[in-house]
Amino acid sequence: MSNFTVATRYAESLMQMAEEKNLLEQISKDMEFVLGTFKGSRELRNFMKSPVIDYGKKNAVLEEIFKTNISEDTFKFIVFVLKKKREDILAEITERFLQLRDEKLRIINASVISAIELNDEQKASMKRELEAYSDKKVRINFKLDKSIIGGFVIRLGDTVLDASLKHQLELLKEKFISGAVPLN
Repeated sequence: MSNFTVATRYAESLMQMAEEKNLLEQISKDMEFVLGTFKGSRELRNFMKSPVIDYGKKNAVLEEIFKTNISEDTFKFIVFVLKKKREDILAEITERFLQLRDEKLRIINASVISAIELNDEQKASMKRELEAYSDKKVRINFKLDKSIIGGFVIRLGDTVLDASLKHQLELLKEKFISGAVPLN
């Protein structure tokens, strides 16, 4: 069975428990903290994946890191994963849980790369437009990249909308090379 399938099963189990206990918001915050911790520490990821390190040491490390920083229900789930010897995919389980939560709440991630800094009004307008376009709530991340010359590039889930001047110039170059645009 693939890690994705196993991670999905554990994540669905946690989602079900969170909904039953009406703790989805708290457990979501906890899992964001857990994922951030794993993403921020390669040593922790390697430690959890090591088959040489025993349950007791892994449990002690997880307790030290998480016990006081997350809810008791979330910590019990992490210990459950450890007992089932699935700690090697704990980060994947956490990430999958957050994906399932976003699907359930109809949230989609967006990334907007622009050549200039957008003001608050432009950001709010872009968010409204993306929410109307996707019919979902949009969690948006704005980045600055002067190399696109002008315009913007939007990544909305799996869709890329490239309205950058750099892209338009590349398209024009291709037309010139293929002879689609006469030079006289």
